[in-house]
Amino acid sequence: MLFCLALTAACSRSDPESGPMEKTSGESVTVEVNSRAPAFAAQTLDGGTVRLADSIGSNVVLLEFWSIFCKSCVEEMPHVEDLYRRYAAEGLTVVSVNTDVFSAKRVTSFLQKVGIRPPYPIVRDARQEIVEAYKVEVLPVTVLIDRSGWIRLYQEGYRPGDEDQFESKIRRLLGREGDEDVTLASRGGVTVFAPAGASLAAQGQAVSALRSRNANGEDVALATGRPSLLVFWSLFCKPCRDEFPQVAALAERYRTKGLVTYSVNVDSDRLRPRVDRFSGKHPELPCLLDGTEAEGKGSLAKALGVRATPTHVLLDGQGKVLHATAGKTDLPALEAKIQAAVGR
Repeated sequence: MLFCLALTAACSRSDPESGPMEKTSGESVTVEVNSRAPAFAAQTLDGGTVRLADSIGSNVVLLEFWSIFCKSCVEEMPHVEDLYRRYAAEGLTVVSVNTDVFSAKRVTSFLQKVGIRPPYPIVRDARQEIVEAYKVEVLPVTVLIDRSGWIRLYQEGYRPGDEDQFESKIRRLLGREGDEDVTLASRGGVTVFAPAGASLAAQGQAVSALRSRNANGEDVALATGRPSLLVFWSLFCKPCRDEFPQVAALAERYRTKGLVTYSVNVDSDRLRPRVDRFSGKHPELPCLLDGTEAEGKGSLAKALGVRATPTHVLLDGQGKVLHATAGKTDLPALEAKIQAAVGR
């Protein structure tokens, strides 16, 4: 009875100031993510402190983001607790992140009412700092971080049975089902999303028949007589997000001089709504989708040898590479290349 009453009261609340709202429609969305897990330190409900850095290097970490106003969050929590009890001895750490703005006393009271007493820490994120760092827009969100500190799975929403997928991933990260192919490397803040082996197109290299699709599903041909700048990015790449305003300003400055600029997103098509929302804030950088299955996943990235974000590729009107760099760009150097390309 108390459990039902607590959930009824919680799920009837829709105050936007309480943080991310529950994902209530559609299937849960799970993507493989290869990006560095943002560090954080936060206070627990009982007054202690949890630091993500304390687990990196030794344990696999599962983060569960939840709210007392989220029914599916509460449904998921016992399954996460079961995973913790079965795999903690092998190196699984769980950190529960409560996103509500309320006091620790109120959150604790709610957990008591619904009969949930996790054996792992619950940290408070009343200021939404961890939520912002992990780009949490809906609840629940479940994040799996490997021992090296890289996010390996990011899921929005919960449906019964999703815990089986979590367990499969946890077993692989703990080494019970063989080593995973490592597809990233920590070098200067670069988020690597493709297997090693490809090399970035060299200056002077000619690349022909470059095509892609825009956000409206329309075919887009590149290298059609005007110089073009391609900016490869991911939602989970902080350097990408940070530099978008500067690159957008650069694109706008040279648009009237003949430069065509596109942002090229490499994320899974399951993240399309979030990609559209983010790219919509920067209309100066029309978005091409290079992560969808329909056109051959990563076709532009493969053609240009791009395997990391951010990467910037400047082409002349015939598709010859004028400039290509991976990692946070040197904007003055890029602008100098653009000036030369547009002839002024």
